Amino acid sequence: MNWIVYQAVKLILGFLRVLPRRVAYGLCEKIAETVYLIDKKHRRIGMANLRIAFPDREDSWRFQILRESYRELGRHAVEISHLAVVEKSELSRHVSYEDGRGLENYLKAKEEGKGVIFLTAHFCAWELLPSAHAVLGHPLSFLVRPLDNPYLDDWVTALRTRFGNRVVSKFGSVREVLRILKDQEDIGILFDQNVQEKDGVFAPLFGRLACTTASAAAIALKTGAPVVAGFMLPTPEKGKYLIRFYPPLEAERSGDREHDLVNNTARFNRYLEEVVREYPQCWLWGHRRFRTRSDGRDPYGLTDE
Repeated sequence: MNWIVYQAVKLILGFLRVLPRRVAYGLCEKIAETVYLIDKKHRRIGMANLRIAFPDREDSWRFQILRESYRELGRHAVEISHLAVVEKSELSRHVSYEDGRGLENYLKAKEEGKGVIFLTAHFCAWELLPSAHAVLGHPLSFLVRPLDNPYLDDWVTALRTRFGNRVVSKFGSVREVLRILKDQEDIGILFDQNVQEKDGVFAPLFGRLACTTASAAAIALKTGAPVVAGFMLPTPEKGKYLIRFYPPLEAERSGDREHDLVNNTARFNRYLEEVVREYPQCWLWGHRRFRTRSDGRDPYGLTDE
């Protein structure tokens, strides 16, 4: 079954790749809208998240944002379909750095000579971000959770490493991450998803305490490496994107490690909150971001599956 799923995914993405981009975007947007209409479970989760993040907005606006977030995923599928064959020159024409909040902030962090902890999220065309950054001259390593399907995992790894990036399994990765930073290289971490209480800390996000990975803060405290939050942003032209880097942060230390983990993680979350408020249609709203709670209750009213 894993092999069949792998072949099906390759076939679908291969079909998208041979279509003109304009046609592929339109097709995937229509498919995404259909999924939105029938995907009651994730529509419910998305609306719950949007009510938390935007309590002052009306449901009509929230439904509009949620629908557009599905369309954004459809466009992302088109970008992924091209990653296997896109040339460096083409990719560099499709992606550039944002003026004023782009490469200069990343380079400022690099000047410290301690490597960079690069934080990003499931936002816009996130799979395109590290590849484009590498093509533009800045390859990195990034932590990933291996896919359950070994065929898909090998294939996705090949896509992610085409332009000089490296993937590091998040399981048992501490020693490798420390080596990467010691060699003045960069490590990328996705930090926007819910984690279990044993793996994270409760830090504010959209006015709620969200269980967030503590790995970025822990690594920054241990190594002194600067932390840079970076995100892929959409532009009015489909298929064209900007990379935004926020100013680098140094880990704040009080002497109380638990306090420092929470405090620094909260600082990182503020960047995620800022970019989501600016481009709400680009985040993955169907994820149960606030699922882990200290009282053990599921705020989405769903049973585990």
